[in-house]
Amino acid sequence: MGLYSYSYSAGLTVATQAFQAIEQQGQPAVDRWLRYLSLGDSLNPVAAARVAGVDVTTDAALKQTIAFLGRTVDEIFH
Repeated sequence: MGLYSYSYSAGLTVATQAFQAIEQQGQPAVDRWLRYLSLGDSLNPVAAARVAGVDVTTDAALKQTIAFLGRTVDEIFH
């Protein structure tokens, strides 16, 4: 994936979005996540994220992840 900071941010975004989908959708999202984990490096990062149900071609998933992390920090400190 190239630059470490980009790889880290993309991985955190995909994992956070998958977590939220699992909370909301249950087993179908779990199944997508398990398929994603089984891919290894067989697909490019965009296609792999799509298997997990996450669209990384726009900034929407990143913005949702930032909002989720902001709420989580607020819950911890308030």
